[in-house]
Amino acid sequence: AYLDKYYTKKGGPQIGEMAARGGNSTVKKIKELQAFFGLRVTGKLDPATMDVIKTPRCGVPDVANYRVFPGEPKWKKNTLTY
Repeated sequence: AYLDKYYTKKGGPQIGEMAARGGNSTVKKIKELQAFFGLRVTGKLDPATMDVIKTPRCGVPDVANYRVFPGEPKWKKNTLTY
């Protein structure tokens, strides 16, 4: 359930994004979790990975598509004031 909640992309691929065949397997999700948290990427639920899973956290997925605009929009200037 943890992997489905935090490592399953919602919706289809965005513009410029490639979709993998076969979806997100459990091993792939474990590898993504390990890479995201800087753990040794094995694809197995070792003790370090289980410690991360058991740690309380917010409900925001780690692999969500938070795009408002397609592509890679960029500011036209580098110096901003407020």
